[in-house]
Amino acid sequence: MLRRSLIAGGLGLLVVGVASTAEAGSYLDRAALLLVGSRKDQIELRLKMTDKELARVVRIVAEARLSAASNMDVPAQIAKAHPHLLLSLTKVERAAQAAIDGSYPRVVELLDAANREEGVFKSALKELGFPLPGPARRAAVQ
Repeated sequence: MLRRSLIAGGLGLLVVGVASTAEAGSYLDRAALLLVGSRKDQIELRLKMTDKELARVVRIVAEARLSAASNMDVPAQIAKAHPHLLLSLTKVERAAQAAIDGSYPRVVELLDAANREEGVFKSALKELGFPLPGPARRAAVQ
């Protein structure tokens, strides 16, 4: 009887552990998706910051990414890192607005800040034991 209880308890912990890891995996995939798109926009904005129409599109898309990240479920074990994702996405939106306003030194400053926040986010995830999926994993899905 005791043996069955121990086995059942062990299986229960295993199921909880797998569910927790799966939840973190989903979050990591969503975060990676947001960051990959943001990174592409940052590159284009940096190269063509005087193109106000491009900056408007980047701003609209950056706002959508920020909204998605602000409203997504964040697993408790990753909650400490999530604000850095939000900050990175916010900086890109603000950089696009600065480009629209013609404040080009501010664009560079904000894009650099976005990159730093992304780095802090990735480091925090790694420290928590949940690194973002690398390019090889994402390429295998395509």
